[in-house]
Amino acid sequence: MLKNQGYDSQTGVWNDSLIGNYLWSSANTREASPDVMTPYTWSAVRYGFAQMILLPGYLSVGNICGRVYNNASVGATALQALGLGKSSFDASSKELYGIDPDASKDWNVPLLPVSLWDRALVAGNTLRVMVSVRKAVKSIDPFLASNPAWCEAQLRKLPDLDQQELIGWLNQVLLPYLVRCFWWMAGSAIAQSNVVGKLRRDLLQIVGPQDTVALLSNVSTAEELLASLGVVVGLDRLRRGKISRKEYVRQYGHRGPHEIELSFLRPAEDPAWIDEQLQEMERSPLDVDTLLAEQRGRYEAALGRLQAAVPQKYPSLLRRINEGSRLTRLREAGRSEGIRTLWVARTFALRTGEISGLGEDIFFLELGEVIRLLEGQDNSHYPISTRQAAYHKLAALPQYPTIIMGQFDPFEWASDPNRRADIYDKTQQLNKRFTAHIKGLPGSAGCAEGRVRILNSPEEGTLLQPSEILVAVTTNVGWTPIFPRAAAVVTDVGAPLSHAAIVARELGIPAVVGCFNATAVLKTGDHVRVDGSTGTVTILDGQSK
Repeated sequence: MLKNQGYDSQTGVWNDSLIGNYLWSSANTREASPDVMTPYTWSAVRYGFAQMILLPGYLSVGNICGRVYNNASVGATALQALGLGKSSFDASSKELYGIDPDASKDWNVPLLPVSLWDRALVAGNTLRVMVSVRKAVKSIDPFLASNPAWCEAQLRKLPDLDQQELIGWLNQVLLPYLVRCFWWMAGSAIAQSNVVGKLRRDLLQIVGPQDTVALLSNVSTAEELLASLGVVVGLDRLRRGKISRKEYVRQYGHRGPHEIELSFLRPAEDPAWIDEQLQEMERSPLDVDTLLAEQRGRYEAALGRLQAAVPQKYPSLLRRINEGSRLTRLREAGRSEGIRTLWVARTFALRTGEISGLGEDIFFLELGEVIRLLEGQDNSHYPISTRQAAYHKLAALPQYPTIIMGQFDPFEWASDPNRRADIYDKTQQLNKRFTAHIKGLPGSAGCAEGRVRILNSPEEGTLLQPSEILVAVTTNVGWTPIFPRAAAVVTDVGAPLSHAAIVARELGIPAVVGCFNATAVLKTGDHVRVDGSTGTVTILDGQSK
């Protein structure tokens, strides 16, 4: 039985921080899910993560008032139950939770009590997950090849299904497919993280941070473009007449800034979005192909220095670099096709809303309630208006802190004039590790100086002027059309494997990610130097907030 003390069925709001005194982090979830989620979206996300439980009774993620957080306490407890200590947690904490192991020496991640039986279950669950990950990675290529056609066929079929047919289609087609799709996405991500994480640590010891970042770039090949670059490369080629609008929509129309939240239109459903991106790309100083070519040159130069430094180890390291690149392409392709499949789940909801008369209010029902609605349950008792009001109140709040320790009330936090966007700690044990100094993780090598432009959403992208420093809480694939205009990218949230880091590396744009406090310390107009190799941002002139 999963713990759900934080759920209010009337408002549809989950607050999993009320379950216990745990450490929560959105460092690895916010870029994928930057919006407050509707009940329908969260129930679909929760359905996926319920397939990968390690610690009995606990998901590895939680919903804190509409936003997805990783539960670091669950992760640390599962490692402890396997007989692995804090060093094992530290090895993954930076990329998964955005927690610097050096800083974490001053505090402890709260752990959950586990019995001997729980330890046995964790071991069994871990083995099951490992087997599922391996199966997913081995079977992902046929999925990547067939999924676009499968999704297109379902999108054509759904508008013609009646109520009874929808029930059968949901249970026999969509739900089983979503489970498999979850494993393809999660499996490729876990496999890539394991390989590239170790490779990065080894390269840092040999060639240092700048060449390490360069060697982990150039993931795209002539035959296979990194999926995360698809939107920006596709728009650039559409702008220059190399592909048609129809071809762009077919390949990339499912990707956008709000692609996880199922109540939002997909770009393929919103032609105005494509027009706006094309118009803004006209302001980019360089075309994307030029940026990719320049980065290829930096990668090859770094390869040469690696070979000179360790000639005997070079063949083995080159094989590992190529394998890391392959797995990165695999991970990003799996994620892209998973997002395409979510479009099918959105279309199913819209068809159910049409049949039931609820229209787009359907997104304020959870998946189980949608099923019961299709089975004939009266929908008049569902508190849809109450849930909508709660959703809009939460959506109007600022982005919550990246790290949350203990119980969290977003309205109480937002009303505090001295609130912090980096961390909220009920116990006060974490506050001392954050200062006005801006230090993050190396995302993409290189240095750049320029004026800061803080953007709260990709919809504000028109404000970014060429050669300004883009500073944001986080970025995702919907931000990529404005990347070529930026001299550098700085984010509060992110890790070396985050979207901002991967795309910036491919385009050769310096990036510092996971700063926690960049948007709090900096203001638009500040003159800064960004060093993507050391993960530092230096204010050259300007007043901090």
